[in-house]
Amino acid sequence: MTGVAVSRRLAVVLACATCAATAQTYDGPESVEYHARLDRHLVGNTGGPILSRATDGTLGVFTDATVSPYGIELLGGTLFVLDNGRLKGFDIDSAAPVLDFPIAGATFLNGITSDGSHTVYISDFSARKIHRIDVTDLAAPIAGTPLSTGSATPNGLVFDRAGQRVLVATWGSNAKILSFAAGSDAAPAILIGTTLSNIDGIALDCRGAIVAAAWGGCGVAGGCLARFEPPFAMDTPFTLLAEGLSNPADIDFGRTSGEIGVPESGSDEVSLHATGCEAAVFADEFER
Repeated sequence: MTGVAVSRRLAVVLACATCAATAQTYDGPESVEYHARLDRHLVGNTGGPILSRATDGTLGVFTDATVSPYGIELLGGTLFVLDNGRLKGFDIDSAAPVLDFPIAGATFLNGITSDGSHTVYISDFSARKIHRIDVTDLAAPIAGTPLSTGSATPNGLVFDRAGQRVLVATWGSNAKILSFAAGSDAAPAILIGTTLSNIDGIALDCRGAIVAAAWGGCGVAGGCLARFEPPFAMDTPFTLLAEGLSNPADIDFGRTSGEIGVPESGSDEVSLHATGCEAAVFADEFER
């Protein structure tokens, strides 16, 4: 190989390395999902691909087959992704696409959770609705009748397996946490009224406490993680788990890590926060 050829090849390699490095950066991180088996966090970037974050913070591309991914949810070996009005699915190991389902009437699909079995719940921020999709058969998903959240704007969602209900974080000042029973057609009701503003993400820790990611109203500067201990009532107070966060978005609690992953969309970073929960030995069985 001539010196010129070697130089050209080296230039191509360096260019490709630069492209890879550029791709593997946070760009509007919106949603985090912990993958226990491989001890990694998957991150939905609204301005780029879905990334995979290793324990040392190293980033890789899980898939770039998305346009503007918001909420992500791992269920039964499939990573479900909300992307431009569609529910997409990718195999968790190969990242091969397995689902591309348009949701009728969707305006701004934002948060997603699952019941750990066959149903995913999706918040439509602008339409103020919760969509329910049966994904038992990925070749033929079944959309249920959406639930209205009334005057409340839904954002993050989390499934409470102990209570067999879905908890809904809402946007705006004096934001509320709503709940509705799985399998019920009853409208979501207020579970907790808060002094927080713009609750984006919501999670449950090992003790069943609700952790809310709020942009403001925390009593300190910046955004925060606010923890509400059970039993819950309209006036349940919160304690601060983390503060000074920059627009914390759709969070996730890692049962085997004992930490909460927080995509900070205002500063293009992902931070991890201890909850006081001990790391569990076994992962959730439905996540693969």
